[in-house]
Formats: sequence, structure tokens, C-alpha cells
Amino acid sequence: MKVYIAIYEDNEKMIFTRIFFGRAMLMRDAEEGQQKHGQQEHIVTLPLFSTTDRNGRMTALQPGSRIGRVAPLLPWLLASAALWALTGSVPFGALLGLAPTPAISIFLGHPVTVAVAGVLLFVSIGATSGVYSRAVEQFGQTRIGGLFARLAVTGGLSITAGGLLLWTLTSDPSRPFNLEAIATSPTIPPELGALVGASFALWTAILLLRLPGSIAHARRRQADIERLRMEGSSFIGTLTAVNFTNVWLFNLPIFTIEVSYNVDDRTRIVLAHMRTSAERVPIIGSRLLVLTDDRGSTHVELDPFNHVTFDPDVWKYEASDG
Repeated sequence: MKVYIAIYEDNEKMIFTRIFFGRAMLMRDAEEGQQKHGQQEHIVTLPLFSTTDRNGRMTALQPGSRIGRVAPLLPWLLASAALWALTGSVPFGALLGLAPTPAISIFLGHPVTVAVAGVLLFVSIGATSGVYSRAVEQFGQTRIGGLFARLAVTGGLSITAGGLLLWTLTSDPSRPFNLEAIATSPTIPPELGALVGASFALWTAILLLRLPGSIAHARRRQADIERLRMEGSSFIGTLTAVNFTNVWLFNLPIFTIEVSYNVDDRTRIVLAHMRTSAERVPIIGSRLLVLTDDRGSTHVELDPFNHVTFDPDVWKYEASDG
């Protein structure tokens, strides 16, 4: 069991020592994920603060956790993509013309096959939700979770469309491939399925281009938080302003806040964004930790040894269903 010794300075510059016996002594104030529009906010520390980013780019790092890695996500990503590939074979083959033979088209349109695809659809959605949750857990960002989840869906459907199109073209090499058939053919031509599949492939390519930079950003933010916790100066700050922006991420309200703390008899103000649940909005006067270093980095988080009072008027921050 690791033992951490951290020195904090309060507003009266009285220095005291607190001993952390591993992660068990830290208050994590974790909230279960909340769902809206089919997406889930995995377990994160709420309220979540950021002095640099807002909305989905706000980054969390659980005390004692490692900086996020891609490797643990790959098996889940590939499994989810494979499920979407199987699920997508029915709409692409039976509805969008990407069936190499009439017999296969009839098979893919059979009620039993459609029922199996319906079951696979629910399994695929569950697997994708797992990819999202694990990505958020690794990198502490809902934005990263969304990128991985969308990549699983579009990647799987692109594989299905590409495989069926290749099979269709090789089964009848003499048939010309002409996009004008989408408008002129009396039946659903394979060109239509190819066009839909190409749109998923383009979306997949865009996600793949965005993902490395997003991962690097999340890892930098987590590294900053880890460094500040280990090497930075810690101050007890006071929440002096809480401004609701009337913006929600899923159903989690977004705020801008101000935290004041004293350094060398001078009061300094930290401006930050805050994402939390409607039930966990700290009131003015709450004590927070402010971590700083000589690089100019600043991080705000809950103080595990100071009780925080939350606003009882929950209704003010709940997202409207209308």
C-alpha cells in the first residue's frame, strides 16, 4: 500500500500535513452515468472542473489512476465493429441491393434472418455503449468516448458494405457499375448500397483522422493533472461565483465558476468551467483544492477533507425534455 504525504496551505497560511493511505482514503464522489439520447456518461468525478477546456473536452483523472491507454480498448472496439458488420448485412443486402445473388437477397430478407439481425442490433448497441464507457474511463473525456463509439458503428457498417460490394462485383464482372442506375433502375441497384457504404467509410476516415489528436489532447490533460497532484502547490480555495450557462452535455449542466485563494497575502482568482449533475451543484462558499505549478498550469478539484454543500434547488439545473 502506497503512502502519500501532501502539504496544503489554507487561506491563513497555516501549514498542515495530511496523509493519504492509498486510494481508499480519497473521496472520489463518483456518480453513476446518466443517459440521454442513447448515450451514457460513465462514472466520473462530479463536479468536474477544467481551467482550459469545456463541454466534452473537459478531462478527469481518478486519484491513483493511470493516464489513459488505447490498448485496453481495442478488443472491445473490434468486437463492437464486428457486431455492427453482422447487423448491417441485412439492411445492406436485402434493402440496399448489395446482395451478390437473388438467393442471398432472399435469405437476408427472410423473417428469421431479420429477427436475428434485430437481436444483434440490441447486442451491438450494448457493446458500443461498453466501448463508450471504457473510453471515458480510460481518458476521462466524453468526447473521446463518443469518437470510439462512432468509430465502432461506422467502421462495422463500412466493412459490411465494402465486403458485399466486392462480392457483388466479382460474382458478375460483366455488369457495369454506374451511379446513374440509382435514378434509372426499376429496382434497387447495388450502386445505392455502395453510395451509402461510401458515406459510412468517409465518416470512418474522418473519425480515424480526428482520433489521434483527441487522444493526445486527453493524455496531455491527464498528465498535467497527475503532475500537479504530485509536484504542484496545493491551496484551499473558496468558490466565489457559480454562473449557469444554460448549456447541458447530455443532461449534465455546464457552469463557469470563480475560485479565490491566497498566496503570499494576495488573493488570486481562478476561472474554470464546471460540469456536474443537477443534484451536485456546489454553493458559493464551498472549499475546493487549487493546484498550481511554476509552468502556469492550474487545476481545480474537490477537496476530499472539506465537506461541500450542494444547491438544494435541483430543478433550476435540470435539462428540459421539450
